[in-house]
Amino acid sequence: MTTEDRATALAPEQSPARVRPTARRGRRRAGAAGVLAATVLLALFGPLLAAHGPGEVLDMPYGPAGGAAPLGTDHLGADVLSRFLAGGRSLVLLALAALCVAYAAGAAAGMLAALRGGRTDTVLLRAADVLLSMPAFLLLSVTVVAVGRGPTGVGAATAVVLLPEIVRVVRAATLQVLQHDYVETALARGERTGYVVLREVMPNLAPVLAADAGVRFVGAVFVVATAGFLGYGTQPPSADWGLMILENRDGLSLQPLAVALPAAGILVLLLSANLLVDAAFPVRRGPRPHRRPRGTAAGYTTSVSDPTAPATGAVLRLRGLTVEAEDGQRVLDGVDLDLARGRILALVGPSGSGKTTLALAALGELHPGLVLASGEARLAGHSVVGLPERALRRLRGRHSGYVPQDPRSSLAPTLRVGAHVGEFLRARGVSRAQRPELIRAALRMLRLPADREFLRRLPHQLSGGQRQRVALAAALAHCPDLLVLDEPTSALDPATAVALLADIDRLRGGRGDPQPPAGGGPAILLIAHDLAQVASVADEVAVLDGGQLVECGPAAEVLARPSSAAGRRLVGAARATEPPRQSVGTRGGPAGPPVLVVRGLASRRGDRCGDGHLLGGIDLALETGGCLSIVGPSGGGKTTLLRCLSGLHSDWTGRLELAGDVLPHGLPGRSVEQLRRIQLVPQDPYSSLNPRHTVGRIIGRPLSRHRPGLDEGALREETHRLLERVGLAAGHERRRPAQLSGGQRQRVALARALAAEPVVLLCDEVTSALDAPTAATVVALLAELRRELGVALVVVTHDLSVPARLGGRIAVLADGRIRESGPVGQVLGTPTDPVTRGLVAAVPAWPALDPVQPAPDPRRVPS
Repeated sequence: MTTEDRATALAPEQSPARVRPTARRGRRRAGAAGVLAATVLLALFGPLLAAHGPGEVLDMPYGPAGGAAPLGTDHLGADVLSRFLAGGRSLVLLALAALCVAYAAGAAAGMLAALRGGRTDTVLLRAADVLLSMPAFLLLSVTVVAVGRGPTGVGAATAVVLLPEIVRVVRAATLQVLQHDYVETALARGERTGYVVLREVMPNLAPVLAADAGVRFVGAVFVVATAGFLGYGTQPPSADWGLMILENRDGLSLQPLAVALPAAGILVLLLSANLLVDAAFPVRRGPRPHRRPRGTAAGYTTSVSDPTAPATGAVLRLRGLTVEAEDGQRVLDGVDLDLARGRILALVGPSGSGKTTLALAALGELHPGLVLASGEARLAGHSVVGLPERALRRLRGRHSGYVPQDPRSSLAPTLRVGAHVGEFLRARGVSRAQRPELIRAALRMLRLPADREFLRRLPHQLSGGQRQRVALAAALAHCPDLLVLDEPTSALDPATAVALLADIDRLRGGRGDPQPPAGGGPAILLIAHDLAQVASVADEVAVLDGGQLVECGPAAEVLARPSSAAGRRLVGAARATEPPRQSVGTRGGPAGPPVLVVRGLASRRGDRCGDGHLLGGIDLALETGGCLSIVGPSGGGKTTLLRCLSGLHSDWTGRLELAGDVLPHGLPGRSVEQLRRIQLVPQDPYSSLNPRHTVGRIIGRPLSRHRPGLDEGALREETHRLLERVGLAAGHERRRPAQLSGGQRQRVALARALAAEPVVLLCDEVTSALDAPTAATVVALLAELRRELGVALVVVTHDLSVPARLGGRIAVLADGRIRESGPVGQVLGTPTDPVTRGLVAAVPAWPALDPVQPAPDPRRVPS
């Protein structure tokens, strides 16, 4: 970040015609593109405009301007202008040719390394490292000597110089794309590697590679010009801009234009290309808005004092915080909040209401495409608005900790667990000698192993719950003044979630802590969907709806008697999904022969998700239209079990039968029909859909693959039917995932799975990232699919209300083994295993409704 203003962010009523960053960026992009296009066209078509041949002698060497040589002559006596017009074509064409060759080879090698891994990855990376270790000048000279002087040698040398960095960039970008669930979903339905690369991976690499190609073009021009200056490229009497500088350097004082003109051509070409790349692919920077006068913003404050007065002891203070999209739509509208040290404020609201945006804006950050229109945000008494990048980093590093919502993106993929937590401590000035013990203490607090083996794990070797807890450990390690937690328990089982919330409560010096931290604990901003968990730890609850703070007050009062429509919807949906605490019926018991049978399944090592526990002796059976819910502590092997059933993880022993057929362990051995019968719905709705595809294409691909007889009209009609089946309109077909809410994305993922007409549907934590009302609709949809289509469900979940509502059977998986199984009502109502009892006991109870509670405070009613 820099201190440059990205917009003139006046309040809308003060400056209705303010300039948007998009418009400014568009003008810069158009200007840079115009200059670059003019320079390239001049270089390409310049020989046609030249009045004389590049080797034609007109006058004495270094002759003055005039006559047939309007800019004078060079060392040969040839016209400087004519040689300049003729010399740019070879530079541009050679740079473009070398870039294309380097990218073709580098992209192929980089994607091959990422896809194959293992020895192939190691060999290709070591080869790239060898090339990178050689100075570019030396590599250029060696390649030219090996190939020979002239355009061919220079082109080959330029490609070799560019190649190793391209390999590394493409490999890193490909690995990042391969981590997404939509790639594994494509593999699970039997797509070939070529399709996955071209249709799933390449569209998402295109923006990264386009930006990198622009930078590499600048490098290619520089290398080719350098080769020309060294005399490696075009040979006299042919013209080349780099060669002109070399030939005329001795006569610089006699005829400066012979050197200055080609140098200016190279400079303009490089600068315009750089400016175009910067304008087309901008680095998102934090805005520095002009503050709107206090008191003009609509909103609510947690403090009953004058909102314009300083908040005594407030670690976080927001006044009139307004965030807008670049099209002018308000994402946050005049939010006022005070959060004091040692207090927990729970921020709740429907998906897409702006909760994460508020948390990031409070720390001086915004998602791409958003601008801070007005308002004030103060952290530990310091404004985060308009701070220089270094000062903002110091402020946040000293006073705050943040844990993002998505456990996949919260950890650096190349840092091991110990190094990740240690990096946070290093950034906060903790000495190297103190870090090991603090790292282990933070991991133990989150109930994670603290042994050397776990400290050396990479993020891809952890389960989703373990990644979330490692991210929490890093944020908690240095005891910050403000802790921002975005859905910290979404990937945790009930027992671990309750323990984590208890640790957070104790950390901030909360209720029941016999030894509060010296000077008071941190203020905690907790974004949550689980309102029952919120009720157990929060001091205040703020309800956000449509970017506005519609309700705020003590947690017990807001959750017991919400005064806003949004609050009533959230609380009503949460109460409706509360799991039973007594034995209930066994809805959906066995009704026929089993369609899915698992016998003696054992995994000898963790898969890519890295649960870290062996699966041993797993025996399961599921009938047509039945439901089997799998619950248990985080890291117990639930996701690994689903991946074994789907074929994504093949390193296991045992027997798997589907509709009477014995299934091979891995995807390659399964037929198209076997792949069709068992479909996986991944955990993360934000990662399971390809962002470059429309909904129609996402659903249409499995339709065309598993029902090849459908023509275009029938395919579209069937897509509409599936959308209606999951409760979406036909118009959603044209939308992309970024235009959908979390619940809508999860419905599209279900429609994609149903397109194959599966016999068994594997659902991995399909409600963990959704708010209570949306989660309730998804669970109802699963029950409807089971009832009307006869689809058998295997549902992995941490939320015990899900199996309670779906019925059927439940299995408790811990440490890689089934600890208890049976009808849902029996297991949840009268658990016999200690793990099950711990899970059921950990489900927080709602505060009882007291009929004599006072009416809602009128100050919480919107003005």
